[in-house]
Amino acid sequence: MVKTVKTRALKSLLLPLVAASGFSLSQQALSFSDVLDTPAVKSPKAAESLLLDVDKLSGGRLVAAGERGHILYSDDNGKSWVQADVPVIVNIISAHFVNDSIGWAVGHDGVVLKTTNGGQSWIRQFDGFKANEQTLVQRQKFVEELEAQIEEASDSKLEELELALEEAQFALEDAQFDVEGGSTKPFLDVWFKDENYGLVVGAYGQMFQTTDGGTTWHNVADKLDNPDRFHLNSIEQTQPGALVVVGEAGLIMRSTDNGDSWETLDSPYDGSFFGAVSTRQLNGLLVYGLRGHVFRSSDLGDTWEQIEVNTEQTLNSGSAFKDGTIMLVGNNGVVLKSYDSGRNFTATVREDRSSLVGITESNDGGIVLVGQDGLYLALPNAE
Repeated sequence: MVKTVKTRALKSLLLPLVAASGFSLSQQALSFSDVLDTPAVKSPKAAESLLLDVDKLSGGRLVAAGERGHILYSDDNGKSWVQADVPVIVNIISAHFVNDSIGWAVGHDGVVLKTTNGGQSWIRQFDGFKANEQTLVQRQKFVEELEAQIEEASDSKLEELELALEEAQFALEDAQFDVEGGSTKPFLDVWFKDENYGLVVGAYGQMFQTTDGGTTWHNVADKLDNPDRFHLNSIEQTQPGALVVVGEAGLIMRSTDNGDSWETLDSPYDGSFFGAVSTRQLNGLLVYGLRGHVFRSSDLGDTWEQIEVNTEQTLNSGSAFKDGTIMLVGNNGVVLKSYDSGRNFTATVREDRSSLVGITESNDGGIVLVGQDGLYLALPNAE
């Protein structure tokens, strides 16, 4: 399967309907009904509405996702599209497939959806209400554990434990506030190793893990050194075993054990990153984001060099194609292309200047783009 790197931050200039706000247009439109219990409406114009992600399955099927629960699929290289059956009407930010049948999608209101038929229909597995409740229970337990430790602590450990308790109580207050606020925090990206093990990341530092295909989820955000709860915009596998999470305020985190443990990398930039993509070389990695910032590493993020790309437009998505070409797309129709593993890029701008949010390659060598005005198709090898 070709894995497309997708944006999750929803992206500065594109639309203010996303991550940082945690509030969706669908919530405004359905103020008197639960958006998590309202199926997406079938619309002949779904392919022309805001779309936020597109993936190619190993068999060639294309799956695109976007606002108001719109998920579409194509079996003819993007020439025609069919709208899927989706049980929610929230914005769908990202999708990930492990094979031609099984995949997951995430979005606003902390929703996690699963398909077992290649994206034709979806079920809801998890949502922001469940996420908030689980986080609250977890933080209550941690406070109780610290209080018990303080009761028996020596003088040398007391001050350290009291500071930890104070931080834990603040975190508990945040969790209580989230429960009262409802399912407002979006998930922004999803990655699965196989049919069982996967991770979702999102706004305010959310990270949840499943080991049973999404039947149950567990809050594992405490594995990350992210005390300010910066938004986690993207999670990508850059090579076997190696995962990279990028986010707000220049956050870059790396795991070399499929997410069991994480380390925070020194960042070359203090603005937001929206994605990462492998250069298809050992330990080769690109990260990209606000104002056209692109950085390249040949040692899996230990060191970085800035790549000049001749644009200040925010870059939202990227993909490494089977022929080695790397493409990045962004706001106002910017398209960047590299033929040398991300060392140099040429920049072009689409005439319509419509902001682009997702990109993948079709089986016939064409380029499939999604964004502000829906789906766009480019001829094979076209800029």
